[in-house]
Amino acid sequence: MRRSLLAATLFCFTFWKPVDALAQGFQTEHDLPCAYFSPDLDVDDGPPILFYAELSADEESAVTESPGAGRVDFVLDRDTLKISWALTYRDLTTSPIGAHVHGPQTLGGEAAVLFDIAPEGLASPTSGSKLLSEGELAYLVSDRMYVNLHTEKYVAGELRGSIRKQRPECCVFL
Repeated sequence: MRRSLLAATLFCFTFWKPVDALAQGFQTEHDLPCAYFSPDLDVDDGPPILFYAELSADEESAVTESPGAGRVDFVLDRDTLKISWALTYRDLTTSPIGAHVHGPQTLGGEAAVLFDIAPEGLASPTSGSKLLSEGELAYLVSDRMYVNLHTEKYVAGELRGSIRKQRPECCVFL
């Protein structure tokens, strides 16, 4: 199941060069590792898959007035299902008290906390990692997860953003 879910997340099909080739340098933009495709669903090598969440008060389900903004960048390792993240934020109304990934999300709804992305406390930037379960992977690749940053003023959440797959910048769509 995991391999077919990973295959379903790919949007552009190009030849892939090993990631360690980054250290060797590239001659042209066409040499960049853009995306990976294999018709064999048992293949789980390939470059990491990138995701992101743009955080704003507009995404909160309750009325929230905040000048704050943030972003979380995620990197998913295909082989191990280890997801790593880096969270940055600014201009919150009060001190942050937590940041979590929630899911499975329904349109406009709330979801349970799946995991804490700042278990050691919040500062900007904050980073971490964890191994995803098969269920969490399914939510991730089907756009059913979001990040919620909670503050003292907005305990239910001041900034929120859906986690989306980041398209590789080197893809050329015809």
